[in-house]
Amino acid sequence: MDLPLHSLHGALGLTRPAVFATVGGGGKTTVLFALAAEWEASGGEGLTVLTTTTRMTIPREGRTMPLAIGRDDAFRAGALDDIRSRGLSSAVVGSGRGDRERVLAVNPSWPRQAVDAGLASLVGVEADGSRGRPFKAPAAHEPIIPEGVDVVAAVIGAGVLGRPLDERSVHRPEIVAQIAGAEIGDEVTPELAARVLTSPAGGRNGVPESAEFVVLVSGAGRNLEGSRALASAVDGRVVLWDVGSGVFHSFR
Repeated sequence: MDLPLHSLHGALGLTRPAVFATVGGGGKTTVLFALAAEWEASGGEGLTVLTTTTRMTIPREGRTMPLAIGRDDAFRAGALDDIRSRGLSSAVVGSGRGDRERVLAVNPSWPRQAVDAGLASLVGVEADGSRGRPFKAPAAHEPIIPEGVDVVAAVIGAGVLGRPLDERSVHRPEIVAQIAGAEIGDEVTPELAARVLTSPAGGRNGVPESAEFVVLVSGAGRNLEGSRALASAVDGRVVLWDVGSGVFHSFR
């Protein structure tokens, strides 16, 4: 079942079965839970599994979603079979529970294994952290991209556009500045953001050539003009999206 192009699935180029990963700044978790809700509303068959290769905080709207928490692969498989047998469409999987409603990482090989084994039609993976900032560049050890990933979305919160490049709005601003050829305190322009999001040292860091790459501007309704300017500066697929309004535009 393929959802229409104006859906979030369609805008991201997601055709199930698939492994999907989010990296970058603020909005990564929201995107994953929105995909699960969209699939449920469409009546699509197959389970949506949300997980992380780092740590993921479960948002309030996702706290009623069933959990399969454990380090043992056989346990997780049994738990997902049980969830499907109850007619449910989504679940959160992790190796353990941390503080502040956080789910702990699974092995990067597990999402692909789960899809190939038919445990889920989509495994959505939060593969990066940003300490709540809307924009970031990765350190050398980031992100942790799942093996066999099909689509990777580099996420940026539209609200950062026009703000100063500093630690209040940007995670690892010194790395962002280095990639962009900018200085701390410079304005985060659409052109600066585009350079970082599409750089092999930035949003594309660790993304395999076999995977589709998408830039997703979250909260685009907060700054639609700036979001469109960012999309114009990116050579490739860009999705302008807002959790309340849905997809504003998808550029290819």
